[in-house]
Amino acid sequence: MPMPDSELIPCATGCYQIPIAINTPEDPVERAVHRWFLGHHGAFLVWRFLSDSLDRLIREPDSQLVRLAALGYDAYSVMLAYSGSCSREVYEDVIRPMMMAFDPAFSGRWARDYEPLPGLLRRARTALGPVAAEPLSIASKANLLAHMEVMRRLVPGGNSLLRESGRTRVPTSDAERARFDEFFLVSRENVCVSRYRAHRAAVLSAIGHDLAKHPLRAGYGETLRTFATRL
Repeated sequence: MPMPDSELIPCATGCYQIPIAINTPEDPVERAVHRWFLGHHGAFLVWRFLSDSLDRLIREPDSQLVRLAALGYDAYSVMLAYSGSCSREVYEDVIRPMMMAFDPAFSGRWARDYEPLPGLLRRARTALGPVAAEPLSIASKANLLAHMEVMRRLVPGGNSLLRESGRTRVPTSDAERARFDEFFLVSRENVCVSRYRAHRAAVLSAIGHDLAKHPLRAGYGETLRTFATRL
């Protein structure tokens, strides 16, 4: 993945991509862990899409761009549900201990690609006005509810690792942002257009195929297909 403020670089002459294959495990626990990681990889991609879309929307208020950004939030809601689709027992016994062993204060707040989104969303809604921004507002609020739903189901007590560590008031550091990337096996480098698109297509396709075989909720697969066609 490129850094959030880095542009994709042009492809070199003769640039090509070896097909990327992502297989979903059949074992339920292994599949839960796989979904936790793959769903977050999908979120990284959606965050970049949303950042670009909201930034453009601030500069060019347009109803078509509003619908596109709203679709991005819908896709992010699917990623939240997909990555957090494990049982509470698997989360408590397997996934949460993995994060805690990696860093006792491990937190989604360290996601560098997500950091600019709340500010960009506020600026976009201000630029549009409440009526024009309504589709975006509805989708972003639904996304917040999707996040809360996953949290209530997996962490009913509401205590995140960051909160339990007592570090909630400490600003996020670059080292913590790098730790978040490291945990989810994300490397940061200059990436050409075709390589990035191949990675994005592989991740979205793998999630789509998994949802087709092991459905979570009606409409998720269609949301991802629509999102993929609009990229």
